[in-house]
Amino acid sequence: MQPFPIHTTTPVTYPGPQPATSDIVVIGGGIIGVCTALFLAREGHSVTLLEKGRIAAEQSSRNWGWIRQQGRDPDEMPIMAEAQALWRDLAGQTNVDIGLRQGGIAYLAQRPTQLAGYEDWLPHARANGADSRMMTAAEVSAMFPGLATPQIGALITPSDMRAEPWVAVPALAGIAAREGVQIIENCAVRCLDIAAGRVAGVITEQGRIASSQVVLAGGAWSALFLRNHGISIPQLSVRENVAATERLPEIYAGAVSDGRVAFRRREDGGYTL
Repeated sequence: MQPFPIHTTTPVTYPGPQPATSDIVVIGGGIIGVCTALFLAREGHSVTLLEKGRIAAEQSSRNWGWIRQQGRDPDEMPIMAEAQALWRDLAGQTNVDIGLRQGGIAYLAQRPTQLAGYEDWLPHARANGADSRMMTAAEVSAMFPGLATPQIGALITPSDMRAEPWVAVPALAGIAAREGVQIIENCAVRCLDIAAGRVAGVITEQGRIASSQVVLAGGAWSALFLRNHGISIPQLSVRENVAATERLPEIYAGAVSDGRVAFRRREDGGYTL
């Protein structure tokens, strides 16, 4: 296995200093925080993005990297169609190859109940213009030769995409910085500054930033942050194991899950499991 490229010893790209004031402060330098800051800046706001460590150093560089329509709740399908268009657009706005590829996603089925669930979902794909379809056992065997466990079928969406999370998020942060977002790494926000019952700014490791609007995009840390202010949010932190292999022969150019383990081909020739 190889280590993830972004970690605590990664050099700081955005050292600051932090501004005295900002229209909006975004807490958290993952994919949600970075994109929020970017689009707020495009609306004409002055935006400061604060990250306690490094951009994309936590979940946003360790996720599966799937840009997926397949298996979504029906209400999410239009959102995913828009997301795919946004990803294509953003990929063209950076000089970095973020690994955006239309490799497809397949869900394998070993049990009739799995297959039935996929078939029940398929009408939602058709209603939203997705190219999802069922695969027979013979098609699965031909596409994935050498499977240790026989599969009785699969659901596949050829138009689903993937990207390299540890490349994509820093690349999007670069777009945001070029468009005026003030990004500051290695700068934790300790608490909100509250005056007369309203948000007046944030207190960081480097001091105070005056701001009347704050967006909290701290991922797993958001609930802990808000407890400082007596606010409880129904957030559940779930631990999962993610591993990155070294270069291996190509099995499939997209992403696959059998309900127990999932893998995705990476641009460096390895797999994320």
